[in-house]
Amino acid sequence: MLDPSEAWRIGLENLRSHKLRSFLTTLGVIFGVTAVVSMLSIGEGAKRAAVEQIKLLGTNNIRIRRLDLTGQQQADAERLQSDGLSARDGRIIRANLPQLTGVCPLAFIDAEVSRGDRQSTGRVIGASVDYARVTNFQPAEGRFLAALDEREAKRVCVIGSDVEHELFGQGNAINRRIKIDDSWFTVVGVMQQKRVRKTGQNVIAVRDVNKDIYIPLGTALKRFTDPDKPEKVDEIAVRVASEDQVLPMADVLKRLLRRTHNAAKDYEIVIPAELLAQSQRTQRLFNIVMGSIAAIALLVGGIGIMNIMLASVTERTREIGIRRAVGATRGDVLSQFLNETVLVSVAGGLLGIVLGMIMAKAINLFAGWETVISLAGVLVAFGISAGIGIVFGLYPARKAAELDPIEALRYE
Repeated sequence: MLDPSEAWRIGLENLRSHKLRSFLTTLGVIFGVTAVVSMLSIGEGAKRAAVEQIKLLGTNNIRIRRLDLTGQQQADAERLQSDGLSARDGRIIRANLPQLTGVCPLAFIDAEVSRGDRQSTGRVIGASVDYARVTNFQPAEGRFLAALDEREAKRVCVIGSDVEHELFGQGNAINRRIKIDDSWFTVVGVMQQKRVRKTGQNVIAVRDVNKDIYIPLGTALKRFTDPDKPEKVDEIAVRVASEDQVLPMADVLKRLLRRTHNAAKDYEIVIPAELLAQSQRTQRLFNIVMGSIAAIALLVGGIGIMNIMLASVTERTREIGIRRAVGATRGDVLSQFLNETVLVSVAGGLLGIVLGMIMAKAINLFAGWETVISLAGVLVAFGISAGIGIVFGLYPARKAAELDPIEALRYE
């Protein structure tokens, strides 16, 4: 019986004696495993990015967004006497659906924010007092906007962590003032730091909340909105008590807003949880396509290994006969050729894993997509490469083992 270590040694020697042929044989496996590793890393990265984006919006939330209409759509809305999304819609929703956890109209304001010679890249948002509850986004310092602030249209604000750094450096911003356009606002709170990824895999446009400046909605509508549309808002965020109520409540909101807007299509209802499900369906389709490409590459690689090993059996027929004549069993011959095939495929698999990691990193750097190399993905790729060696190497190994020793010795 041939010692296993001796069988591996012989296999390595045979591969080293045909370096170029061995490398070309592994190329199919290398490309296939590279595709598997990079595909799994892209898929895992996309999944994590989507989940984090949806968490920022809230899986219990529904977003109602104003649509900027043009042409015939605008004419239809004017004919139906709809002014678009407004703070009035928020009051109607709150009055008709008291079971909601929170309703928060938002008005996005184009205004310059500064403090002395420092400018902020932040965005000013008029928000109601429900914002912190609806988004589960709380101040790290100070407080959020209060009902009194909104009712009296006070000039107070709550800023994001990045805005604090831009305008105050390492100093404390609480009870200090910033300038929004030509008006001075007192900072009463600084929001928590939120991790926001900006990648090419975005399921939905998510703004960087760390750059937001929140002012009372009453102040925003009084000081910064169009006089022709004094109650215009850009979005209404609605929070329900649990995830299973999201879809039924979205249907109720559609019917309610259809009546209040006279059937004008000047808004859209966005359900983050539904977007996540859609993203996952798209990702599964992507995985199937990429998996098929990887499978074809691996199949080609496996056939290449089988072809080379069959040629190797023919070349080494006399060697096989000598081994059988000096006592090697059929099992020894089968093990020897199978070991060589597995070595070729495993070597290709290891190279493919390394190239797959490099490709995943390159995709992250140049395409801006988040990629995550998981241990499970690496193990799957390695298992596939080893499996190819066994499956496609078994037939050549059996053919070598079944050669008649006498005929093999006489082979020229």
